[in-house]
Amino acid sequence: MKVEELRSEVDNLSLDERRQLTAYLVSLRHRELAGYREGLAEKIDDKDEGNWVSFEEFDRRIGV
Repeated sequence: MKVEELRSEVDNLSLDERRQLTAYLVSLRHRELAGYREGLAEKIDDKDEGNWVSFEEFDRRIGV
């Protein structure tokens, strides 16, 4: 199903159904972010200086 079809279907939902759909989509997003947060925490907690990035390298990577 295409996004445009989904939008059309959502337009026909009742307010309560849209609230339930919103809650479901938010819960999906939280699940996706859980893995990201865990991976980021591992990187932050990494004690191996060989895996660290200098400020200059960081600036280069983000294009500053």
